[in-house]
Amino acid sequence: MHIFITLLSVLFLSLISSTANAAPDDEVLTEVQFRENPKVLAQSIHNEIPSLPRFTSLEQFTAFSKRHLLSAPELMRNIQLSARLKMDLYDKSKDRYIQANGLIEQLEQISVSDFDQSYLLMLKGRYVGRSQQDFNSAIDYYQQAITLIEQSNKSPDRVLLYTLHENVSVMHMILREPDTALVHLQKLSAVAKEIDNDYLVAHVESVLGKFFYKQNQIGKSLSHYNAAIKHSLGDKNSSQNAHIELQLSRVYRDLESWDEALASASSAAESFTRLGNDNYVSSAMTVIAMVYANQEQWYQAVDYYLNAQQIERRLGNEIGLALNLHNLGEIYFKIGDTKNSLSNLKQANTIFSARNSEHYLVYNDLLIAEVSASIGNWQDVAEYATRAEKIAESKQLLDEQSEALEQHAKAQEQLGKFEQAYISMLKLNGIRSQIEPSSDEFDLKQSKIKEQKLDLKLSKIEKQLQQKSDQLNIAHLISLICVFILCLLVLLLIKQWRLKNKAKLLNDTLQETQLLEPFTQQANYLSFKFDYSKTNHSQIKTLALVSLSDQINSDLTQGYECNANMNKQQLLAIQNSLTCKSYIIRPGVFLLSFDSNIEANHLLTKLREILDQNHGQTSLHMGILHLPLLADPAIKLSAEQHFASLQMMLSAAKTLGSNQDYFVTMKTLNFASAGIFSKPLYLNIEKSIVRGIVKVETNGNKDNILWPRWKSHQNIDLNDDKVAI
Repeated sequence: MHIFITLLSVLFLSLISSTANAAPDDEVLTEVQFRENPKVLAQSIHNEIPSLPRFTSLEQFTAFSKRHLLSAPELMRNIQLSARLKMDLYDKSKDRYIQANGLIEQLEQISVSDFDQSYLLMLKGRYVGRSQQDFNSAIDYYQQAITLIEQSNKSPDRVLLYTLHENVSVMHMILREPDTALVHLQKLSAVAKEIDNDYLVAHVESVLGKFFYKQNQIGKSLSHYNAAIKHSLGDKNSSQNAHIELQLSRVYRDLESWDEALASASSAAESFTRLGNDNYVSSAMTVIAMVYANQEQWYQAVDYYLNAQQIERRLGNEIGLALNLHNLGEIYFKIGDTKNSLSNLKQANTIFSARNSEHYLVYNDLLIAEVSASIGNWQDVAEYATRAEKIAESKQLLDEQSEALEQHAKAQEQLGKFEQAYISMLKLNGIRSQIEPSSDEFDLKQSKIKEQKLDLKLSKIEKQLQQKSDQLNIAHLISLICVFILCLLVLLLIKQWRLKNKAKLLNDTLQETQLLEPFTQQANYLSFKFDYSKTNHSQIKTLALVSLSDQINSDLTQGYECNANMNKQQLLAIQNSLTCKSYIIRPGVFLLSFDSNIEANHLLTKLREILDQNHGQTSLHMGILHLPLLADPAIKLSAEQHFASLQMMLSAAKTLGSNQDYFVTMKTLNFASAGIFSKPLYLNIEKSIVRGIVKVETNGNKDNILWPRWKSHQNIDLNDDKVAI
């Protein structure tokens, strides 16, 4: 028992230790769920929110929440989350932005607190950023939202501030404004440390890794990805880990670690496929395509680009489609198919221009200029290079500006505009002097990249070891549970085995007991029935039912104990002297079974002699039958039919008086049928006696016999032929 208590204690402590840190703030949980399982969160909110009317005031909103027995703050929070979810990438519905705008208009009528106002501004910024690609206007909304809650220390405000800084930093990265993006990322990191949640800290580190990757600071990028992996929760947050793998695949691609890049991108694609996040499945396929392209495996690259393109078309993601067209244009250029290359690049250019996406347009213009130069279309080279140079200069993209000036100078030279070409070259030399790093800086940078790459590998191995350790701990816990359950089952089986044996013994005892007369503990009527069913009926030749008539009520006159001892002595004496099976039917009435034919007078005399020596101060009456009762051996009579017949004979014998010992027996004619012994048996036997089918013998006067009758035929005329036998 002590072992089981110990096992139970270990199991209980293990469960406590596994759940001790499982009570984070609700706002943080909601934010994590938004990022990990937006579909589940959306369905949960859909189930909670009733059909909303169009609110025109806060009072109307409050009355609605009371009418539906809902918490007003909780209802407000669900509406806010619904609007934000509508604009998330997981939602593929065509009218998602219309629905989101409708919810935003609702919130505009009921948002009063700083938190609600800040959330509303964030949603407005998200709407113009997502639906219109107007990132500058979106940033203005976000800046206003940050100002409202920046000084607040409330948990919901800090979580919202985390989201605001993250989204603003991403938009500044898209607009090629790295300094401003870094400021917001640093604030984002500070807020994450205040909230102190591993998931949010890991996400910040992955965003910082992406930022430094965009700035071509691979060493710092790897350092932050290393930190992200350390804070991530492995398989528990599959979406976050898939994003980290996707970003790492891009870093490995640029480091020309092709196997690692393919492994990370493939892992990310599988995870996003399981999550149903097709947007990022397309991104992962694009990375795989780029890895093959960088190895000059052009046709494999085209296959993956085309797969990604199908996804983007299905999702209706125009920017994603344009990026894919740009990438395909580059691949076709590499394999010498300039016609398809320009066709894809110009389609992408149209989309980027319509969306005012200059941060993508600059690269597309440069590539069109390069392809046009390869076929000698110098007019297009000059046009697209000039456009690219203007965008790069406005965004301070020195590398892109340098490439554009080089293309422009070459085009001007081919077109005979040598003076303009000379001016472009002077400007190009000035820019190159700004961006060329010293050899020492380059060597140090490469050294740091190698160091961070090794650190990243080490972190991944440590993470895998930790996951294996966690799995082993879980397996250990499961083993403890299984052992505990197994021990309980063994104990239960042992207990059941003991109970079964005990029940079997009890059942055997009860079966034996029910075959014994309770006072004398000698075989009773049930024992006779049991013996009759177990033996061959032909072995029983004589049955006798004996009544010690003057001792029938001795159990009352001398007490059951004294009478039981007397009956037991008498029964054993008869059994031993006559070599028969004996049964006690009730006090003073014995049933005797013989395997040989015994003449009735002889048996009665022998019984008198035995009883005279064993408290035989009583008259004897006996019903006796010689078996078989019917001549046809195929007819089998039951124990009940034989016993009832004996009872009738004994009853008849008792009507002859007590002046001597009497017996009565009967014998059927050869043609007698089994119907004689069917119910009602007394009536049928008496009717058969009247008709002569059954012959009665006795040592008394037959005419003095009064045959017993059942109540059911006491008033029946036995001579009536209508009474059937």
